[in-house]
Amino acid sequence: MMKEKVIVARCESYEKDVVEEAVNRIFHLAGIQSIHPEKVLFKPNMLSARYPEEGVTTHPAVLETSVRLCPCPQKVIGDSPANINKPIELYWERCGYKNASEITGIPLVKFSKSILIELYVSGKKIQVPVTDYVRDFKIFNIGKLKTHNLTVITSALKNLYGLIPGFHKSVLHSKFVSPFEFSDFLVSYYTAIRRYVFFNMVDAVISMEGDGPSAGNLRHTNYLIGGSDAVAVDMVCCYLIGVKPNDVPYLKIYKDLYGLPDVEVVGDTLIPVKNFIVQGRKSSRLFSTRVFKPFLHFFARYFSAIPVIDPAICRKCYACREVCPVKAISENLQFNSKRCINCLCCFEACPYKAIKVKKSFIARLFT
Repeated sequence: MMKEKVIVARCESYEKDVVEEAVNRIFHLAGIQSIHPEKVLFKPNMLSARYPEEGVTTHPAVLETSVRLCPCPQKVIGDSPANINKPIELYWERCGYKNASEITGIPLVKFSKSILIELYVSGKKIQVPVTDYVRDFKIFNIGKLKTHNLTVITSALKNLYGLIPGFHKSVLHSKFVSPFEFSDFLVSYYTAIRRYVFFNMVDAVISMEGDGPSAGNLRHTNYLIGGSDAVAVDMVCCYLIGVKPNDVPYLKIYKDLYGLPDVEVVGDTLIPVKNFIVQGRKSSRLFSTRVFKPFLHFFARYFSAIPVIDPAICRKCYACREVCPVKAISENLQFNSKRCINCLCCFEACPYKAIKVKKSFIARLFT
């Protein structure tokens, strides 16, 4: 079996020359300078309208350098946050992508049109909209290494979820509510979307631990990690932060269905960081065993993670209310716990970290 090559490049800061050396190293070892598509869509992690120093989104230095050094003739930059009521231009400005676009001369694009792809989740066929740019453009996927309250981590594979335009992402959360169901969906989604992906790279220069993907603490992890297979890239990201692939639900599901790839790490020596805080990995390992697997849907009934607003921090921007797919947040910012589906889109969208999560016993075990 051919090994999946994953390239690791040491990158200790976002200084221009440091990032350029790391990206060049990845491009050289991956052969991107000689083998590349004609048209490429660069897709960063643009989760929220947050500034680069907050570590919530792909750093603009990594995006700008990748766009500038990639030799393909036609390039665009795009992503689609869940909150469609907030102007996307605000995201571009805050995340630093407008400046990256101006430096490179490569346009930022909106995911205003979509096509439907078919996938099977637990034996059921569903159709999912993805940006119609995949018809003509290959995806250069640039994720951000962070912990995640539903999937344990987010890096390369989870970042491809952003190819689904805007509010549809929140709607899908309402269909796949628990971490188990959502991870099952992610695996099916990735197997359907991977043919559109040219390359995956993860910004792990500064990563987020703890209460990710938007309210955790930042840690210097000092690498860029890249490869053509998102699963292999995520496996190396796991090694960097001391997580076993079996502890990540979507990687465990992928392993059970298809087997994990045999990974060949090339480039710089990867030195794992110590004591990286990742919530839910031990319980995820326990509940993904064969003994507990038949009971996962039973446990899902008792999974709840109810958002609670801290009034001392809240600035009443209403980003949470705008992004909620089931209208569970009132005009006076009160949560309807019966209507809430625990998707935590509000938690991810809040720009001020004003939303905390009150978890049930089962939710505390899994996340």
